[in-house]
Amino acid sequence: MRAISGPLPEGLIVALSDDARDESRLVAREVCSDPPPVRLVEAVEVPLESPLPAVVTAEEVYQPKSWPGKAWRIFGSVATWLFGLVSLLGCLAALAAIPLLQFVSLGYLLEASGRVARSGRMRDGFIDFPKFARIGSMVAGAWLMLLPLRFLADLSRSAYLIDPTGPHARATRLALIVCTVLVVGHVLLAWYSGGKLRHFFWPLLAPFQLAARLVLGRLLQPILKRMVAAVWPALADDLFALRPLTDWFPPAIAWAGMRRGRMYSETRDAVWDFVVGLRLPYYFWLGLRGFAGALAWLFLPVLLLMCGTATQNPAAVLVGWFGALLLAFVLLYLPFLQANLAAENRFTAMFEWAEIRRQFLRAPLAFWMALAVTCLFALPLYLLKIEATPREVTWLPSLFFVVFIYPARLITGWALGRARKHDKPRFFLFRWMARLAAVPVVLYYVLVVFFTQYTSWSGPVSLFEQHAFLLPAPFFGM
Repeated sequence: MRAISGPLPEGLIVALSDDARDESRLVAREVCSDPPPVRLVEAVEVPLESPLPAVVTAEEVYQPKSWPGKAWRIFGSVATWLFGLVSLLGCLAALAAIPLLQFVSLGYLLEASGRVARSGRMRDGFIDFPKFARIGSMVAGAWLMLLPLRFLADLSRSAYLIDPTGPHARATRLALIVCTVLVVGHVLLAWYSGGKLRHFFWPLLAPFQLAARLVLGRLLQPILKRMVAAVWPALADDLFALRPLTDWFPPAIAWAGMRRGRMYSETRDAVWDFVVGLRLPYYFWLGLRGFAGALAWLFLPVLLLMCGTATQNPAAVLVGWFGALLLAFVLLYLPFLQANLAAENRFTAMFEWAEIRRQFLRAPLAFWMALAVTCLFALPLYLLKIEATPREVTWLPSLFFVVFIYPARLITGWALGRARKHDKPRFFLFRWMARLAAVPVVLYYVLVVFFTQYTSWSGPVSLFEQHAFLLPAPFFGM
């Protein structure tokens, strides 16, 4: 049949044959006919209570129902948060003691201040605490597992020194090799399972966990659960909700990974996602910009202050006084300029001092408190620079630097965020009170900084080691 394209000519009548008419009537009758009746099937009643205990799968997290279970969950969350805080301080202190990686530590502190400034909530400055808690548990667990190896290595070394070819030297050497293989495998298994502390001590916890699972979960569960449920149903559900083996038993976790056949790929992807989630390049770039901006503000005042003490020339003394006053002026804006840089993520925000003046009018008391805390927390840290710190314990003074600077950064971000929430300036009396109170704070800080060049082991160069604004640890002393 040849298809006809274009409009039909007038007068053309398409006639249907009798067979075509009969077929079209049949199709229309089938379409318009009523649908077939639907058969109803009686629902089968399923018992609500199962004789087996409830098992929580690895994909879902059990939510406690009773107040003791909720209290235990809150206690665990608080303990994890505190452990994450301690791990964070340790990581920042370790980074602050390594050249170039110091910018990562500074970038994290600036990012914490910037997040608080953007939201106005202090809790937003606690970034990635669960991740740092996991890093701390992996490091602490591995360190504890290596303690027996250290003891056995000392024992083997002593036996070798006493009798190199004796049986005790050979036995201790063989025991050291076997234990090293076992401990390394145990640490790798714990890391693969998640790196929590319970994954390192599973050989000690497994007998009690399995016994409780057998006795409470299988043998006595039907009796005890009914007895407890009669008094406290929510507590019965919390006590007899069994956790899967893949949640706490490393051999079961490894066996499940091998059965899936993606043990290596899952481990590789998980490690990559974890490392990328830390955002180390971003913190490094932010810290580098914050350091460069602060150094640009501090370079001229500090240089003039150093020139004022270089000679006894009266002109040099005047230059030193001018540098001290200029440094005091810079201190009024520098903490908030760095927080503004982190909040806006623009390097030019580091020099918008007029915007900081407008923000000060909207939260003068908060700005004064942030400035006072920053200067106050920075002063005791100058005592750590009286004597050169050995490289073996460089992380220890860095820890004190981070512990004091971190709260100051958070409070600075909070003050800037509080100012951003207000549209109008505060009462003029509060503004002038904050202005007048800020003057003695910065002058006293400049006075202490001026005399630290005579007590610091690096001399006048220590004036550039402004740890409150540049780096958590002395940069030039590394």
